Amino acid sequence: MEKNCVYPNGHACFAENQTKGRGLSDKSWVSTENNVCFSVAWNFEKALKIPHMLNYYIAIKLVKELHKNDFKKINTKWPNDLIFEGAKIGGILIDLVYRKDSKIYLVVGVGLNLKVSDNDKKSIDQDVAGLLSIKKNPNLTRNKIAGILLHAVLESLSEFEFCDYKNLSEDWNDIDYNYNKVKNIIIDNKKIKTTLMGINEFGKFCCFHDNKINLYEFSEVKIVKDELLCN
Repeated sequence: MEKNCVYPNGHACFAENQTKGRGLSDKSWVSTENNVCFSVAWNFEKALKIPHMLNYYIAIKLVKELHKNDFKKINTKWPNDLIFEGAKIGGILIDLVYRKDSKIYLVVGVGLNLKVSDNDKKSIDQDVAGLLSIKKNPNLTRNKIAGILLHAVLESLSEFEFCDYKNLSEDWNDIDYNYNKVKNIIIDNKKIKTTLMGINEFGKFCCFHDNKINLYEFSEVKIVKDELLCN
């Protein structure tokens, strides 16, 4: 992001170790000792209709590619996590700038845990899992997994301008770990008990409370972490 947007589409940078990882809302991202983390640069020639829908599109592609490789129980969790049986296995972060020539330049960052050590569990403040603990496959090396993830991101970026947002929202809701679960959310510093209903075709976060579906923008709502309620 600091290089004046000079990188060509698909330029990727992989890191062996990430010492100052960043998550959503400038929260820290703590890398596990054994992981895959990389960033991809991309330019769009014109404004995107709903830019944050790209985050969902990439997550869907990543999950589908992992499913193809027999990692069947991986889901998404709003807004940008990959989940295995409730434990976080990876995340996506997109940085975006609008240039004076009306082009959009962005960097997609992806981090995925391969193995989780006892030290990792002590330093990370939530349940985490590693991809290689899900299914043992000696043919899937770290490099091959990196290639699978990179392919999914590049495919997402090349297709996104032409995607159908309605189909996108349906695909997300099919793999959303929290879909139809009762959670507490924070809206305007107020805690609300609600049933999470995924996203709609306009990228709004859908929650059922007060006997109706309530729609929220990406930045308006926060799910209270690790708090699953009874119906």
